[in-house]
Amino acid sequence: MARITNTVTSQPMGRSRITSPTRDAIQDDGTALISIVQGEQIQVQITVGWLTDLSSATITAKVVEGENDGAGTVPTVVAVTTPDITTLALIDTTPNDNIFIFVIPETLVDTWEVQPAPDAPVYGFIGLEIDDGGVGAAKQVWKPLRGLVEVLYSPSEAV
Repeated sequence: MARITNTVTSQPMGRSRITSPTRDAIQDDGTALISIVQGEQIQVQITVGWLTDLSSATITAKVVEGENDGAGTVPTVVAVTTPDITTLALIDTTPNDNIFIFVIPETLVDTWEVQPAPDAPVYGFIGLEIDDGGVGAAKQVWKPLRGLVEVLYSPSEAV
């Protein structure tokens, strides 16, 4: 299960030159790697540490097919010719807390141009967006999770 935390701390303004930033005011844990096996369906639980009630929030999670080369190299761009984009299903049994689940479907790579091989996984880019439901300047949109989904070969998926 994944746990997302995002903390912004405020301290007195530093006196370094404005053109020499040394710190990111909005920090995160970096990009995620979610490794699954072809044909596997998993649920990833997210705990949003900075919100206590998601009842008015809109949550979107997507995976975009990467430009896989068939050799298992991690891509640096999305698939060039019509990338497959999958919107992940969400499970939120208690919307007035800060926990929800997104589902990576067993069919994720079924229509991808390149399929996993025994020694060559394929990759997609994953992103999560949370819109707090506010309006205008009162609205906040966070992107607390981004990274890669690595899909490993499974002989049970061979046709």
